[in-house]
Amino acid sequence: MSLFSFLKSDKPAYSDKVWRTTNMALRGMITDAMLAITRKQTPVVICFFDDEFAQITQFLSEKGVPAISLQNYRAEKQEGIVWYASAHSAPEFMAALSKQPVAILFFGHYPLPARENGLLQKIKNSIPSASVVFYSSLDEPAFKMFGGEKLTSLLDTLGMKEDEAIEHSMVTKAMQRAREKVEAMVKLEQPATSETEWFAKNVKSK
Repeated sequence: MSLFSFLKSDKPAYSDKVWRTTNMALRGMITDAMLAITRKQTPVVICFFDDEFAQITQFLSEKGVPAISLQNYRAEKQEGIVWYASAHSAPEFMAALSKQPVAILFFGHYPLPARENGLLQKIKNSIPSASVVFYSSLDEPAFKMFGGEKLTSLLDTLGMKEDEAIEHSMVTKAMQRAREKVEAMVKLEQPATSETEWFAKNVKSK
């Protein structure tokens, strides 16, 4: 994971990890959150859609992971905990974490880069040294729109296993370009509770 740094565009830096499936991305993200605890970091898992928040909550409960919603941080200041929040509420509680090493783990990107970058800037303002990683999967709607099936076939040819992740700057740049294409298609954004619903409402199929 990389520390925040600023480029000429003044956008915070982050890295991406991409799995074949959403379930494997979720498992990889929570595994990394637990590893962050062993490194004396405070892990904060953030998601953009309501269904993702429910999915994270269920996964943490089923796996017995010590986790608390970030909105309870001021009252529950415990160590060895995975904190989680929606992107909507996360900035409100970030200032409370400013004096400790923090690992930010996003469960997927938001389809529109501008909105996502706004949140990243708020995180940078509150916790300048935080590390940021996005956890995505090839079965997400955005990948399906831009040739995710072809990439999956290529990975099969290369012998990549299901529990392995792609992590490379070229992947991050490719994902950024794909989301910029999506942003160009959206004239007036309609809210949604899931990524699938968001694409159905905001991006017309050709």
